[in-house]
Amino acid sequence: MRRIYLIILFLLSGIFYFSCSNNEIINALNDITSNEITAKDRLDSAVAQAQRKYSSNVKLILIFGKNVEFGGVTNGRADISLYSGITDPNLIGAWLYFFKKPGTDTLAIYTPNPIPGARNCIELTSIYNFNTLLNLITDTSARNIVSGCLTSINNSDFYIKTNLDSLMDSDASMLISNSSDPVIKFNSSFIPTASHFNGGAFFTRGYGKSVNMFLIPALGTLNLPLFIQDLIGFPDDLWIVNYKKLDSVSTDYVNFIVGTTVKSDQIMSIPFYNVSSKAINLSKY
Repeated sequence: MRRIYLIILFLLSGIFYFSCSNNEIINALNDITSNEITAKDRLDSAVAQAQRKYSSNVKLILIFGKNVEFGGVTNGRADISLYSGITDPNLIGAWLYFFKKPGTDTLAIYTPNPIPGARNCIELTSIYNFNTLLNLITDTSARNIVSGCLTSINNSDFYIKTNLDSLMDSDASMLISNSSDPVIKFNSSFIPTASHFNGGAFFTRGYGKSVNMFLIPALGTLNLPLFIQDLIGFPDDLWIVNYKKLDSVSTDYVNFIVGTTVKSDQIMSIPFYNVSSKAINLSKY
């Protein structure tokens, strides 16, 4: 049976070689062998479907990645395979794309079609709402940050303003949150310092590790430039990477939340403290 699969894969490869570009060949083979995708892999499909059904004026207001993989070649990807939920539904990977319908406060929500080989999205509007999303976030600190942001988004006209073509993908954002040094850190009084602690350092110890990611309209919803004096270069939108693990000593869940820029040329700076970074620690400790 394995030999038959290999023969079929070989024949398909030969067909694609003569009929497709190199990128199309790679995409087709990835469809056969993997259901691990980044946030942008289906974003264009979600946008096109939302615009086609509701209006060209729909606004992307949030991207949520549940159980995003970290480390290695799958860094920043979510495994959207259906089989992931057979033994433990909490392990299901997902990307959710939230749109606000024009002239209303109701949402259209899309997720990548998990069927192998599919490249479209399916609508979950009748299933998900903000409360459903918040219930997926088990840690208090992330819930507070995202809840405040979602409330602002739902009650105003905030939306993702970054051009989607130039938007940094989830794998690039996680690389920044994993490895940035320094990271901008601030205390409960919003006094900033440079920190050498990043996501990679946080995951050095512990177990039961998982990551959720959010793309949010940050300017006007997090209000950090208002609280942190002299913070410049704060982007309109922000990738938030929420690391969670079981502490090896207390056996309690602990969290570390990092916000990263969304374009490769963006950088946040606080000249007074001589600190610049593409990442900011939102955990405040």
